[in-house]
Amino acid sequence: MSAFADRALRGVAALLLLSLLATVFFGVVSRQIGAPLAWSDELAQYLLVWTGFAGWMIASRNRSHIRITVLTDRMPGRLAGPLEAATQIIVALFGAALIWHSISLIRRNWDVESIALPVTAAFLYLPVPLLGATLILQSATDAAAAL
Repeated sequence: MSAFADRALRGVAALLLLSLLATVFFGVVSRQIGAPLAWSDELAQYLLVWTGFAGWMIASRNRSHIRITVLTDRMPGRLAGPLEAATQIIVALFGAALIWHSISLIRRNWDVESIALPVTAAFLYLPVPLLGATLILQSATDAAAAL
């Protein structure tokens, strides 16, 4: 991914987080004044999931996910690269599974209406295929670099 795409992803994540905070704030304030917003809790749930996915994509791009490296740290240099490549292939397979299963999840929920928002319930799952594709691309890049 390019530097522009990285900046765009960080911008989207920041926008999602600010939207989440504003939604929760307005939901709390509206309840306190006795006029609760029926949609605020559901929108906050959607935004929380999307923000988490955006954070996952950013962490994947920056290689900042938590990793257990006790095995790779003790490997000789010539074996550490292939082990890292194998790990990245497993991550790519997980990304493919995310895409495969999320598409069927989106299809099954496409005609289900959201409880409080005027959108389909599938809207919650729309970022998952993008996340899977990002994981596959990043893992392929990392596997090639490891070898």
